[in-house]
Amino acid sequence: MGNVNNLKQFSYKEIEPLTDQINGPILVRENDTKEFFVKKCYPLYLQDNLMTLQKIKHSNLPSIQEVVIEDGQLYLYEEFIHGKTLTEIIKTSETLETKMILKRTLDLLEALIALHNEGLVHRDVKPGNIMLTNDGVLKLIDFDAVRVFEEEKETDTVQLGTIGFASPEQFGFAQTDARSDLYSVGVVINVCSIKEYPKKQLSFDPFLHDLIVKATKLDPKNRYQSAMEMQAAVKEKWNQLNAAQQQTVEPVGISKKAIDDSEQQHVKTPIRSFLGNYVPGFRTGQPWKMTLAIIYYVFVLIGLPGTIYEGRTMSEKLLVALDGSILFILPVLLFTNFLNFHEKIPLLNAKKNVLRGIGYSLLVLSWLIYYGLFLFVTNGGVRK
Repeated sequence: MGNVNNLKQFSYKEIEPLTDQINGPILVRENDTKEFFVKKCYPLYLQDNLMTLQKIKHSNLPSIQEVVIEDGQLYLYEEFIHGKTLTEIIKTSETLETKMILKRTLDLLEALIALHNEGLVHRDVKPGNIMLTNDGVLKLIDFDAVRVFEEEKETDTVQLGTIGFASPEQFGFAQTDARSDLYSVGVVINVCSIKEYPKKQLSFDPFLHDLIVKATKLDPKNRYQSAMEMQAAVKEKWNQLNAAQQQTVEPVGISKKAIDDSEQQHVKTPIRSFLGNYVPGFRTGQPWKMTLAIIYYVFVLIGLPGTIYEGRTMSEKLLVALDGSILFILPVLLFTNFLNFHEKIPLLNAKKNVLRGIGYSLLVLSWLIYYGLFLFVTNGGVRK
């Protein structure tokens, strides 16, 4: 099993595609052992890299069954992982505890150490390529962008990576190396902490902040120079967190969920949880957004009831209430992704900015048409 074979050493039965993509991963079952594997198509130029990957046996990386060439295509057969991606976990979680983030970062760095020791750079470390198995084991997956560092090159031959998580050098500024993966790890930590990219907002968690800042320095020389160096820094934060938790005496019978920030640790109350989950402006926890939200809500709560009160009849009061709701409240719900409904609309959930722009334009148009119809039906309503 040491070389790429033109004929498979094992025979498989294809079960079903795992995505809608052309040449996307396919779930297969090995005919003799009945084990499930994932069949993935890769560019032929990745042949040597995938063969190197096959030699690596590590609990935080998927095991590779074989690498073969079929009909001029390169295919990799790897273990089928039962679990969820980190993206799914982040989306369905209100917050991720600091201790959990540090633990998973250590697991992720273990996977990268194994890759880097063989000269491989992953180049696409992101939550979507990190899985947690049903047994709680972290796996770094998907090697479409994997490459080998070559000292004589100034830039990568093929520039790949995911915007937001990819390091600056992945866009042609320099050749990628192990430090490029560590940049992505820093971004992943920040997203796990506050669901934002570091360049937009940095986590103020005292046990994560410094790790993120150093890992995401623009100049690779100022980052951690190896996954082992970053691992040592994460272990230090892990020990500090454990020591801090041991000094905290919790009341018997009360479950305390600590949420760290730069100034204090506080328990998430039902009111705070309601604001963070459902009230636009409070869900991100960003001070400037919350300030604007408070000003806006005060304006609406003071202005709208006063206007309604001026109505002479009950029907006029009702029309004023509907008019104000459509004009001031409905846009907030539509454009702040209330209850994450944007995730269910293809254009608003598109990865390309152009498509998302079209989606929001249609959303604005729909709101204007709806408001126009309301005014037309009510013969101008209260604005007549």
